[in-house]
Amino acid sequence: MNTEIELKYLLSPADAENPHIADKITAMFKEQKIDFHYSEKSLINDYFDSENLALRKMDIGLRIRTQADQYEQTVKTAGKVVDGLHQRPEYNVDIDSNQLALSLFPEDIWPENTDIALLQEKMQVIFSTNFTRQAWVVSQGSSVIELALDRGTINTHVSREFLTINELEIELVEGEQQALFKLAELLKTIVSIEPGNLSKAARGYALYNSQ
Repeated sequence: MNTEIELKYLLSPADAENPHIADKITAMFKEQKIDFHYSEKSLINDYFDSENLALRKMDIGLRIRTQADQYEQTVKTAGKVVDGLHQRPEYNVDIDSNQLALSLFPEDIWPENTDIALLQEKMQVIFSTNFTRQAWVVSQGSSVIELALDRGTINTHVSREFLTINELEIELVEGEQQALFKLAELLKTIVSIEPGNLSKAARGYALYNSQ
């Protein structure tokens, strides 16, 4: 189990479609002489729940992330969000296909007396988040941080309506939380952003419930 600790920011309307944001971020790191490693990948994320949203009622999020031919299933349990700082327990398991295997997660993450096999039978994809992630892993003192620029869409399988993803996530890999805020202040000098208190999953559920 890991505890995901990250700041989430939404790009302002003025910068939402700006194709040069990534170049500006890279240039800033070079100017500040901050060491970084850059990568870019496309991520397909299917979120699962039952027809009556049993997982949502447990405050549990469940997804399978597909990257190329690799699959990872993730459960996120109840956490907290304060001023854009998200903290949530997270469990990740590599799997061989895009088929759920809930028995691979620790049993104690589920509410008492949960029938895991029955729960899995009820799971279906209710929405997907598909986006390109441009990421910089940076070192600031004793802290390591992943900065991700995510751009794409959130959609369900019952409607053509979708939501747009244009956001920056600053996730703590190791070190002190304060390093996240220091990096955020640097970012604010080159791009217009505002705190985002809703995760992609929360936005996906909102879209699903509106249809």
